[in-house]
Amino acid sequence: MKYQFIAVLAAIAMMSGTVGLATAADDGVFRLGEVVVSGEKTGVEAIGTTHKVTAADIEKRGARSLNEAINMLPGVQVRTAADGAPRIDMRGFRTRHVKLLLNGTPFHGTNDGQFDPALISVENIAEIVVTTGGGSELYGSGGNAGVINIITKKGTKGAHGSVGTELSEVDASLLRATGSYGTEKFDMFVSASYYEREAYRLSNHYGEEEFEGGDERENSDRDRKNLFANLGYQPTDATLLGLTFSYLKGERGKMPSALEGYNKKKKSGDTFAKTIKYQRQEDEELNVQLAASHNFAGPLSVKGWAYFNTLDSDEKEYDETYTTLNRGKSVYSETEISGANLQLAYDLQDNGRATLGLMVEDDDYEAEDGDGVKLDSGDFQLYSASLEYEVAPLDKLGVVLGAGAHWQDRESDTEQDFSYLVGLTYDLFDGTRLKASHARKVRFPTLRDLYDTEDGTINDDLTAETTWHYEAGIEQVLPAKTLLSLTGFYIDIEDYIEKDADDVRRNYEEYEFYGVEVAAENRYFDRLFLRASYSYMSAEDKSSDTERDELQYRPEHKVTLESTCNLLWGMTAYAGAQYIANSYHYNYDETEQDELSDIFLVDFKLNKSAANGAIDLYLGIDNVFDEDYEQSYGFPLAGRTFYGGATWKF
Repeated sequence: MKYQFIAVLAAIAMMSGTVGLATAADDGVFRLGEVVVSGEKTGVEAIGTTHKVTAADIEKRGARSLNEAINMLPGVQVRTAADGAPRIDMRGFRTRHVKLLLNGTPFHGTNDGQFDPALISVENIAEIVVTTGGGSELYGSGGNAGVINIITKKGTKGAHGSVGTELSEVDASLLRATGSYGTEKFDMFVSASYYEREAYRLSNHYGEEEFEGGDERENSDRDRKNLFANLGYQPTDATLLGLTFSYLKGERGKMPSALEGYNKKKKSGDTFAKTIKYQRQEDEELNVQLAASHNFAGPLSVKGWAYFNTLDSDEKEYDETYTTLNRGKSVYSETEISGANLQLAYDLQDNGRATLGLMVEDDDYEAEDGDGVKLDSGDFQLYSASLEYEVAPLDKLGVVLGAGAHWQDRESDTEQDFSYLVGLTYDLFDGTRLKASHARKVRFPTLRDLYDTEDGTINDDLTAETTWHYEAGIEQVLPAKTLLSLTGFYIDIEDYIEKDADDVRRNYEEYEFYGVEVAAENRYFDRLFLRASYSYMSAEDKSSDTERDELQYRPEHKVTLESTCNLLWGMTAYAGAQYIANSYHYNYDETEQDELSDIFLVDFKLNKSAANGAIDLYLGIDNVFDEDYEQSYGFPLAGRTFYGGATWKF
């Protein structure tokens, strides 16, 4: 029955369409990938905190993957820990609480909601829309931390392309290419890239430890292969059709702890360090998506997606020489996500706009050890129905109201819950905007939460996480072409799902996150762009049975500075700096607390344009001052790294 429902909804979606004009803009952005269509100063994006990172921003920063593209945003913390993959945390939440979308459809793993952003290359990205806090109801359930929607490029009129290469220290290399073609009714875009790194080099200030001698970080190699394509067709002025295909494959080492963790039996080792493991991981992901939109003659428009996403992960554990495989502790997993979304919008002109969203999704997971012995498996279905209404009852006042009902249908139980959103914007003066919002979000347990247990039984004691977001802020235009924003937020989380000191997933009674984000940018000088931000966040466990206060690895302070300067002779310089402080962590049984050292990182990149802009040459330095730092205790990260490359656009 569930597959029939998916098929019916997918069929409806493929006959349907978008909110707003269906006419495809020739701006190189795949607009069918937008879930929420909102003006810069109105609608659901205006009431909360939404950041947009464009392809130009990505190129300026020299970003190679998703994590590098967004790591300077306020409220966003990119953290590399024991797993070896960068994780994207938002306002105290972990990566599994972030809803990752590719052109509006899920792009994360089914089993635990995690994803490796370093596997997602950037040559096909037109925009990254990052929503922190309570976002639109049209995203459905989940995403309690926020939403990252990667909107890809599309072909523009004529034939275009690019090829590029980059070389870096420690035998790291990057090859990438794009091609596109477009006519009045048809467009096509393809891209491919290959990245390989033998290792990363530790800082020269790193002191030798028992299990890490310095120089090249042990087991820190990585490679990835990416292939992407999308096709667009506009049979009529009112109808758009799109097909997206994405494939990625990667392999990486999981760096072991540089310190020996505490052994309870021997009563020896560092009580704050992780147990040393020798692991590697391979990932392979395929995503296929159909999208369509249509504007009817009247006020009604419709938009829909149907999608299929599969991810195979092979986590291998070895002895200390990486030659003998421990099959019993190695895990191979297969996950699948399939579903369809449908949006029906009704434009009431001066009386606002209402959008009805319907979503259905099927999630499947299977895992076995290195000997082929089945470990766990499971599946569930997600259903959502939401309604969102945007209206401007006064010239200076904007209102957004939304509500949603959500269901998780699993083998042994069906859980249902609801969400809502209320938001206001008010233009107090010319150049002064006030905004406030409140949202209730719900996130159901993942497949790993439910089925990955020691005794093989279903963890039915877990209930959905419920999050209440409160946010208020001001945006102010200042003299000298300066824009300032100030946002305060408070988040109360009930039944937060996390592992305890005994490595068992359970609901924590109450977590509390609150803080302030300040951001400013200046465009007074034609050749100089400046951006700065400061984030303060407190993350506390308020559960009645807790023995801890601050939650670990959630820094209280983050400061970022960015500058782009257009120099003479076609040269452009970029510099970015970030300072991170007050990140706490606990020992093995969470009875003692310690603090990581503060982090100060500076990156620099110099570009030279040649051949009338057709060729871009660049040199860069990551971690200019060779900072010796770690974001998780016992896991030192890369020191100063030089790189250079060239891109030819035609």
